[in-house]
Amino acid sequence: MTRFGLRRPLALAAVLVTATAITTVARAQTSATPTGNFGGGTLAVPVSEKTVAKDMLLSIRSVAGGRLGIDGQMFASCGIGAISGDAKLAADGSFVLTGKVTRKPLVSVRQTTTFTVKGTLTADGGQGTASMKLSVASKGHKTRNCSSHTVGWTVRRPVPTAAAPSAAPNENLLYGMTSQSGARAKRAIVLHTASGGRRIDRLTFGFRSSCSQNRIIAADDVDISPEFDVAADGSFREVERFKVAYSDVIAHTTVVVRGQFDAAGGAAGKLAVTERYTSRKTGKRVDECVTGTRSWSAHT
Repeated sequence: MTRFGLRRPLALAAVLVTATAITTVARAQTSATPTGNFGGGTLAVPVSEKTVAKDMLLSIRSVAGGRLGIDGQMFASCGIGAISGDAKLAADGSFVLTGKVTRKPLVSVRQTTTFTVKGTLTADGGQGTASMKLSVASKGHKTRNCSSHTVGWTVRRPVPTAAAPSAAPNENLLYGMTSQSGARAKRAIVLHTASGGRRIDRLTFGFRSSCSQNRIIAADDVDISPEFDVAADGSFREVERFKVAYSDVIAHTTVVVRGQFDAAGGAAGKLAVTERYTSRKTGKRVDECVTGTRSWSAHT
């Protein structure tokens, strides 16, 4: 046998070994379980007061072994329902979470949410659908029952970027999360740019306040900011003040959100919520509840 005859099978063997190694690496990369925090949800577009009932927030934490911790809020005509539970990620990245959550957002008020969340998670994010049924029982009133729309959601993993500051995208949805932790995952944020990038017509995020006197029930809550302007350089700062009267107290809330868009199409910034409660009877301060200043980021 010639030397050529000896080298050819060796060369073929080397090619086969290399191809096998590449295939094995590719399979390992493809089958790798996505891990980390993901945040987002959905906003109904075009944005209007009538479409809030089609909005939702969703956050997911994926850890080794394909275990998912999921938190969220969904809107319906009789209130905001809570989503919270654990799910298992299948080999193809799909998951289904069904469950029931009961909470007391106010004294003498009990909300029970029955929900279903379905979707697929990848290394960069995920998509799926969600729906819920909400029952609201309050002392002295008839129990209210309602159902949400079945909505499609999107979540994204935070993307570290050194992109330069830039004008906002002409019209787009951005999905992300804040630095505040929820029961199972970081809290979600979603915003929509409009009017050629000169306006944010809705920004929604989940939060929880810590109360100094512990006289107020501190429940998970959602802020829905009204539309506000974005500067030509992509920066913005919105201060929202409003009050809500309850049977015994009046809540005076201040929300501050600031941020900057970047050349990669994302945005990041800080936010804070302060809630001051006064007695309806005496006008005196009852409690003060704050989130503290939290960072946030979102991208398309």
